[in-house]
Amino acid sequence: ATALGGTMTEPFTRLEPAPEVSIDKSKYVKTLKLLALRVPKAKCNVLMKALRSVALDMPRQRCVLVDPLDAGSRLFLFRESVTDRELPTVTPAQKAMAGLEELTWTEHELHLDYEYWNAEEVLKQILPDGCEVPGSFETVGHIAHLNLRDELCEWRHVIGRVLLDKNPRLRTVVNKIGAISSEFRVPTWELLAGDTSLVTEVRQHGITFKVDFGEVYWNSRLEAEHKRLIACIKPGEVLCDVMAGIGPFAVPAAKAGIRVYASDLNPACTEYLRLNAAGNRVKNFIKCYNLDARAFIKALLRPGSGPTHDLETTTQDKKNVKQTALDAKGKPAKPPPVKWAVPSLGLDEGTPPPGATFDHVTMNLPASAIEFLDVFKGAFDKRVWGHRSLPTIHVYTFKKASETHADVVARGEGFLGGKIANPKVHEVRDVAPNKIMLCLSFKLTPEVAFAEETSPERKRARTGDAP
Repeated sequence: ATALGGTMTEPFTRLEPAPEVSIDKSKYVKTLKLLALRVPKAKCNVLMKALRSVALDMPRQRCVLVDPLDAGSRLFLFRESVTDRELPTVTPAQKAMAGLEELTWTEHELHLDYEYWNAEEVLKQILPDGCEVPGSFETVGHIAHLNLRDELCEWRHVIGRVLLDKNPRLRTVVNKIGAISSEFRVPTWELLAGDTSLVTEVRQHGITFKVDFGEVYWNSRLEAEHKRLIACIKPGEVLCDVMAGIGPFAVPAAKAGIRVYASDLNPACTEYLRLNAAGNRVKNFIKCYNLDARAFIKALLRPGSGPTHDLETTTQDKKNVKQTALDAKGKPAKPPPVKWAVPSLGLDEGTPPPGATFDHVTMNLPASAIEFLDVFKGAFDKRVWGHRSLPTIHVYTFKKASETHADVVARGEGFLGGKIANPKVHEVRDVAPNKIMLCLSFKLTPEVAFAEETSPERKRARTGDAP
């Protein structure tokens, strides 16, 4: 459960504890016997330039160490393959630069243990020959999530333990089980190692997001896209975030002075959106709802006088206060607080206000968002929208590598049921070898927004009449 006051009373999702696994760390102990030169500390840089080609070259291991017998001296370590003190691969000029005649040869034992080797090197020793070692993984906060092949299932808990050992910032390692079949696009996770809680924090745009990775969808690869799109919206405008998730668009938009209507079908997303809005001090800028995308848009576009734009009033009030009002000490009084959404995190926004107006719509559900475009056709009330600019739609979708941008626009027009004028297509990222995520942006035209519909249902939806 989650406390709506802004603090977590108990994590939303806890997985079954993973079985304890034991790794025989003695198998990773290794001692290298290396040739070395005793070098005055002041000569190390010159020696390094002269003998770089034969210097010890190992990850996470320095080739120059403090001499254990003389703190003012250093040991210059050679590669394990260097066994001839004549250094036949080094040119006479390089030897002269190094001043080898003046230096003393010695030997040094370099001790390596389990802590030295990285995760890939450790797992190569554990997994059977022919098994592909999982060399990379995605992270969300302190959680690493994998999608292991079936052939690695037997060793999954060992893999999780090694990843935890080798990545100090991680506390939890999970593996995706089966295909994503939930209504809210949330995978089923199995704990491989570490903490059983899937509640974590992610930082983007200088904003901290609280996430329950077992209940909500989050993609860490979209930070640049969130930033790009928000930069397209001007402070003071209104954003309608139709598939808002936990607020990766809504919260940074609010931080930029943009008012937001935000909704998600997943009630856990709506709860975390409220928490993130409050935690980042923008709860008064975001109205949060838990609705289906079509129902949300239809509710906002119902005929009505529209909500009172308190932010616009208080912005003007701020200017007036700065110019005229003084406090008891004769200093300029503080402006009144911005009021756009409900003041308390524990209160519900209720039903979206009829006759609402907005400048941009984001629809971030690439698998199906484009199919929701039909909701805009003929849905706008001329009494509300007739004398103002229609909104710009930003809908995310996928395309195959063989498809063109024109194909995507045509698909959008098919679902919209009308012409898209001056479309802009922005490719976001490659999702798979033949699958690209992109954003289709366009301003609704009056022909689409005010289209006449002949069906009784659409007429009633537009006029607000009861059946």
